[in-house]
Amino acid sequence: MDLVATSTGIAQGPFALRRVTALVGPYGSGKTELAIGLSLLAARQVGQEGSAVRRAVLGDLDVLKPYFRSREVSDSLKQSGVGLLAPAGALAQSDLPILTPELRGSVLRQDTQVVLDVGGDPVGARALGSISDVMNQSGGYDLLLVLNRYRPFMDTQEKVVEQARRIAAAANLDFTGVISNTNLLEETSEQDVEWGLELAVPVAQELGVAVRLLAVSEHLEESFAHRTGLPPVVAIRRRMMPHFLGGVVLAPTSRQIQGPRPAPLAG
Repeated sequence: MDLVATSTGIAQGPFALRRVTALVGPYGSGKTELAIGLSLLAARQVGQEGSAVRRAVLGDLDVLKPYFRSREVSDSLKQSGVGLLAPAGALAQSDLPILTPELRGSVLRQDTQVVLDVGGDPVGARALGSISDVMNQSGGYDLLLVLNRYRPFMDTQEKVVEQARRIAAAANLDFTGVISNTNLLEETSEQDVEWGLELAVPVAQELGVAVRLLAVSEHLEESFAHRTGLPPVVAIRRRMMPHFLGGVVLAPTSRQIQGPRPAPLAG
């Protein structure tokens, strides 16, 4: 971690996706949408000149929420070049921490970019803990805390840091960054995003890391695109919604993750 970024709590320059990236955080923080977006970014790096990446996969370790599952969009992901590592068949809707052998193998394969969508609390993080041995052998991973300040028990620095440390202990891994994702879905304002970042920065500093990404709803992308002094900005399109709320799956688009303009996102 850059010492300047750690001291200020804000990462400098474009966001670089590590070969293995795990997203953790409480229920409703927005991990799944971000995991999908990052996996699409990984897929776009496959076969690029100078890139060793030959395959991009999304590992669904979220065993706690049956209605918000990245495996619900598996067909769209496959069309975009993202493989999905999740229980199949009768086990697809299981809430048990069933980890496939292919997942462990993918974490170790140097030609595979892996993004992991992890359960929303320390109980869910135990699934990640069960592969912490291969995570530590992967050659470098990111464990990113996704923070939505509007979620219960995530509104103060003390509460967030306590929850984060419990998650890290359950996962048996160290945090490498924070993603500020404070939102009220389509009702999110610029002030909401700023309010969330005001908490994310001291949380990151206390954890000894930096805010690596600032997530904003697509309708706010232009408002933050040219601001200075911010982490790299990611524009989020909501993809996951429970069917009882009339949810639909949106086809992946090419403009999901980006660094601050005009700098391109590093690969």
